[in-house]
Amino acid sequence: MKKVLFLIPFLCALSACTTNPNGTEMNVADEPSKMEVYNRAMFNFNYRVDKYVVKPVAKGYKAVTTQGVRNRVTSFFNNLEEPASAINNLLQGQFKNSGISVARFAVNTTLGLLGTFDVASGWGMDKKKNSFDATMAKYCVPDGPFVVVPILGPSTPRYLVGWGADAFADPMYWALLDKQDQDWAVIATYGGTALKYINKRAENMAILDNLEEGSVDFYAMVKSAFLQNRQKFESLCAVANDTKASTSSYDFDFEDDDED
Repeated sequence: MKKVLFLIPFLCALSACTTNPNGTEMNVADEPSKMEVYNRAMFNFNYRVDKYVVKPVAKGYKAVTTQGVRNRVTSFFNNLEEPASAINNLLQGQFKNSGISVARFAVNTTLGLLGTFDVASGWGMDKKKNSFDATMAKYCVPDGPFVVVPILGPSTPRYLVGWGADAFADPMYWALLDKQDQDWAVIATYGGTALKYINKRAENMAILDNLEEGSVDFYAMVKSAFLQNRQKFESLCAVANDTKASTSSYDFDFEDDDED
């Protein structure tokens, strides 16, 4: 429920991007420049939060942990993503991959000590990561405009909805859902989330530093990299349309199609 409440202010902000305060339609020509003003301001805010809070904490975390410990933390949180991958593989008709994700979660949670070790990959069950963002892309849901979200950073409306949907498949969320009135559960919820992103920030420290040092306009570079990375999702819609087009010329005999 708390994740849903978090999304409400942002969805309201998105609606404000397409209308003026008096409720009238905003001139389309003005939208890109006004959106960029907001995005750059929010990017600058996030940059300062990272520079003065997140990055120093990540540096401290990296100083007191070994690479082996950080690998175990990464593996633990990767394992928590398996249920979301299983659901989205199923929604996309990738039944074998969905089964592999379920099997990976079962094996790594038990024999892999709550997912801190990826035993399943050693058994030939490679990770089949998937997301609700990719599911929506496959069904040709528009991505929407680039927007910088407070704390979360670069995003699009579809990306944010996908992130929220996948959060509901997190086993930790469901395990602690009915225990939020207990202090330990609150600490586990927020502490776990903080650890996940601090660990990720620590592991990507050098990459982000190099990107910043090598860019004249850091905002433009991050935006370009983010949007280029999202092009892989758009190909899912094209593949789905090509599949429909290639099969539409056939005279379907459903009885024959059901047979092996």
